[in-house]
Amino acid sequence: MFRRYSFISLALLAFMAGVVLSLQALGTKARYSVIVLTVESTRLNAFSDSITPNLWRAARQGTRFSGHRASSAWTGANIVSILTGQSAFRHGIHSRSASLPANWDLPLKHLSAAGWKVEGTQPFMLIEGFRNLGLDVAPATVPTSWLATQAMGKQPFFLWYHYLETHLPYEAADGVARPANAAAASRMDTVRTKPAIPADAAAFQPEDRRWIEPLYLAQFNAFDDWFQDFWRFFNNSGLRDTTILILTTDHGEELLERGAVGHASTTRSGHLHEEITRVPLIVWLPPSLQTTIPAKVIDAPSSHLDIMPTILNRLLPDDPIPLDGKDLFALPENRTWQGVTSRAGFAEPDPGHIKHFIAARVEDKWKLHVEFQPPAQIDNVALYDLSADPGETSDLSAREPARAARMLRALMPDIIGLRIASPNRTRQGDDMPTVVPDWVFPQTSTTVTFDELPSPLKLRWRGEEAAEYRLQYRAGEGAFSLDGEIAVNGQEYDFGPLSREYWNRYIVPYGVFHFRLGLAGAEETWGPWLTIRVTKE
Repeated sequence: MFRRYSFISLALLAFMAGVVLSLQALGTKARYSVIVLTVESTRLNAFSDSITPNLWRAARQGTRFSGHRASSAWTGANIVSILTGQSAFRHGIHSRSASLPANWDLPLKHLSAAGWKVEGTQPFMLIEGFRNLGLDVAPATVPTSWLATQAMGKQPFFLWYHYLETHLPYEAADGVARPANAAAASRMDTVRTKPAIPADAAAFQPEDRRWIEPLYLAQFNAFDDWFQDFWRFFNNSGLRDTTILILTTDHGEELLERGAVGHASTTRSGHLHEEITRVPLIVWLPPSLQTTIPAKVIDAPSSHLDIMPTILNRLLPDDPIPLDGKDLFALPENRTWQGVTSRAGFAEPDPGHIKHFIAARVEDKWKLHVEFQPPAQIDNVALYDLSADPGETSDLSAREPARAARMLRALMPDIIGLRIASPNRTRQGDDMPTVVPDWVFPQTSTTVTFDELPSPLKLRWRGEEAAEYRLQYRAGEGAFSLDGEIAVNGQEYDFGPLSREYWNRYIVPYGVFHFRLGLAGAEETWGPWLTIRVTKE
């Protein structure tokens, strides 16, 4: 019943927004808005007529880019590339505790200065890696409500929304039989309950692919239902006539091609093989921007670096910003592609001292895959012929040494110039306060359920109001553990409103969290650890 009334309310808002947009278009020059919709962990074959029929029908009204590739093997690095137009070699976001310098000149800052409302609406966007992009974060749970409000105003907007529910664990199980073998059934339980599966923590067998792939693809049946409602709203609200809609994914997903399930942040054994880098991209331009009707499918190689130049060429054509990519609708047929990833992405064990990276380069049908340690220690080189070996199973570097050497030489300048953004832990000055912060919420170690949480969820403490704090955390235990540090200005950290589904799917599996606080660069101010156990009930 609640879903029904929510839909009726949104339908009414959509109708009102459509009327407002039509009236505005009569008397003002159009300033187009943008929605960048990213879908978590989406392989190229996850979108199809059989798996996502609603999306596939809508795609016929836009342009699909069949040769698209991601820039890295984990979410943060790819999203920063999408929103900045910079390669992961250049922006340097390779794990969870680093952000771009505040003084960098970036595209979203230009849009904001030119009058666009630039926002994201999900609490996870508050993490370090997305700071200083020029993106304001206003945590909410329903993007259509935010869009309906914006559509009835006069200010153009840029919205980034990330559909997260296709991430591990793969919960949807309708029609997927449980294996009779006890060990295989246990592995299925891991895939259905764990948001991360380190490569050395589960001994998957090749035959497990028979149930892993259906579990994975079932997530996209659910996404397709979500997209159907979104597409209906997008058209009924009038946004279709005034808004550029871009749908892509952060990265792909491995389903046992190399023996693991997931991607760099979940397997902690990241790579840049095709199941990770080949991803979907669909762009819908408003009719008034289609001065020449673009092809329904563009096969020329494209990458995440091309998304922001395409946007800026249509929103701020007189404000050129030097970026690494090209306009998606003016791509050359033959392009090289290069990418780089840390081995464990968000889950790097020591984000301040990342030791292992993987880089790759594609030239026509040839792909070079390189493991290295900064600044330029090359550990492994493999060469693949993608036309004859799309699964990258046969290394041809020994058979084609000259080609491998030439491609490696072309890749080396980016490897040598790799930027690694480090967490800022500098001391604020000799007169900096050294008072140990005192917890307000939670006050002590405890066990909590979802129903006991305040909304929005905020960690709060007493201390120096103007100080920069460091919030350290440890989540989980053993192979399923994670730790890190978050910079916070002020006396609270806002996680935003968390849904019950998010709590049960991504928080509860870790079981236990530890938090402690201190002032940046002042070890003597660190307080004791709080231990918070989380449960469904």
